Amino acid sequence: MSENFYLAETKPDNHDNDVDKNIQECLKIGSGKSFITFAGAGSGKTYSLKQALDFLNAKYSSVLSPQGKKIAVVTFTNNAAEEIKHRIEQRSIFAVSTIHSFCWSAIVGFNEDIRKWYINKIPAELAELEDLEKRGRAGKASDARKQAIVRLKDKMEWLAQPRSFIYDPNGANFEKNALSHTDVLKIFSSFLTAKPLMADVIVNMFPFIFIDESQDTNSDVINAFFGLQDAKSDKVVIGLFGDTMQRIFGGGEPKLGKTKPIGWVAFDKRMNHRSARRIVGLGNQIRNEDDQRKQFARDGAADGYVRYFLLPNGISNKEEVETNIRETMMTVTGDTLWMDVHSKETAILLLEHKMAGRRLGFDALWETLSKSGKIKDQISDGSNSELKFFSDIVFPMAEASRNQRRAELMSIMRECKSPLLEASVLEANKDDPLALARTAEHAFRDVVLNHTVSFRTVLEVIATHKLLNIPAKLQPFVAATEEGDGQLKPVQEKALQVVEEESKEIEDNEITAWAEALETDFFQIRNYKNYIENRSVFRTHQGVKGNEFERVMVIMDDDEAGGFLFSYEQYFGAKDLSIDSQRKREAGEEVGLDRTRRLFYVTSTRAKNSLAHVIYTSDVARVKASLVEKKFAREDEIIEF
Repeated sequence: MSENFYLAETKPDNHDNDVDKNIQECLKIGSGKSFITFAGAGSGKTYSLKQALDFLNAKYSSVLSPQGKKIAVVTFTNNAAEEIKHRIEQRSIFAVSTIHSFCWSAIVGFNEDIRKWYINKIPAELAELEDLEKRGRAGKASDARKQAIVRLKDKMEWLAQPRSFIYDPNGANFEKNALSHTDVLKIFSSFLTAKPLMADVIVNMFPFIFIDESQDTNSDVINAFFGLQDAKSDKVVIGLFGDTMQRIFGGGEPKLGKTKPIGWVAFDKRMNHRSARRIVGLGNQIRNEDDQRKQFARDGAADGYVRYFLLPNGISNKEEVETNIRETMMTVTGDTLWMDVHSKETAILLLEHKMAGRRLGFDALWETLSKSGKIKDQISDGSNSELKFFSDIVFPMAEASRNQRRAELMSIMRECKSPLLEASVLEANKDDPLALARTAEHAFRDVVLNHTVSFRTVLEVIATHKLLNIPAKLQPFVAATEEGDGQLKPVQEKALQVVEEESKEIEDNEITAWAEALETDFFQIRNYKNYIENRSVFRTHQGVKGNEFERVMVIMDDDEAGGFLFSYEQYFGAKDLSIDSQRKREAGEEVGLDRTRRLFYVTSTRAKNSLAHVIYTSDVARVKASLVEKKFAREDEIIEF
């Protein structure tokens, strides 16, 4: 068998320099040449973005700055935004922000338009809930749905009057007039598409707009920008930077790599400056089944190491086995740091957050919330407003209270605008303005001193004593304030218990997910917070896109992951595709196999020098044969452990 696949071809490190020159040809006001730059793993995407920004700064800063115009750089995460700001030395001509911040900056102040958008949107949500209620049976999920229906009807009444809206891209956004993260993107896309004034405002402020990680940027937003370029091509140049093979979040535009809008220019960066030749070669073989884009390693790059460890399902001592695998990698590579799991240059990647939850102790919380597809992506990247309420506000309050750090607790209450610290409350209790706050804090401490207290119990004590404003989506599960007496009346207990399964069909229902999650142990939030903030030894396959490590261990275990979006068992041939997946594939639709391929590419290409794939499987022989057939491995790289 030919082994041309084994080690990637090499090229000089300046092989892609023409791409940066060609991008600069597009960067002329009114050129009409918007572009998409496809940049594979380790290709220097951020370098090319910086080159483009430096070019624009040198050419146009003296022209744009006096006019109050800026060059927009839109990123997917806060970390990416900070990295770009650092690289461009915080020059004032650049407006660097996350996609959520950018979209909010465009729609802030359009209060009447936002109000009308909600007035048009909420009836559809109500109809969906009422239909579910009509088809469902009486029970605990029904009670929670009824609460949500009441909340939406109440919001419709609230929207009958002119309102002002607020939003914090990094906050919980639980005030009644606060927009959700999802709605900010939807409203921006709707306005940019349907309101000519919005398009004029954007292009007059930003004659150049760059979007980083475009493959994961919300598809509605991407398509709205396509429409903007089509309508205003003489006034704006839009540049997208990304790699469709690294699209791993649910909201991205799936057609971005297969087609491009008329008039757009496409560029390919072919180098991989990160990885050893063997790892680049593996990446090329993975892409060969998808878009056939091929990368080159740098001249002088090391050969590197790839090993596959195949294990049967059902192994109970996984921690011991995985330690032994790292010892084997240390022997193969001569790299003793394979045994240092806390090294910043060593990554242990798990397929699903659920696997991390089981190993780190937040599995019940994860499993209940991830039943809602609407929530799952948000808790995967730490952006879910309701969970941030618990992790970023309630948990620090609990820690402060448990350790009697009252000054810290009061600081959190002030920052979060606790109802107990409102001027009217303090005025009504002039003799002892903080009496209610002290009483509330004592009750809160009594609850959180219980190591097994549930989220629901913590939420109830917060609501009962008005310690904090409760996020709107959690309000159906806590008490409602009686008018006049300022006392809180508990809702029926049955609406707060574990939700029964109403049918075999899983409802994509946030209410159901939260009803179950609130019954789990509150202090799981500590482990979730440490994990999502990268303070544990484990990372997920999805969570390391853009990162690089000297040595990477990828753990693939469909049984433990328990998910349905990815299937390494199908990808490696241990299991056949379902009839439904076969039908979708024949119709040209995306299936789990496609998502798994992209995930396999992302994880494999994080490694600079050595890579260990650990595969738990129901059929070791079929997986081994598949790895060889797909040219992912030579036989001597596969170890049956």
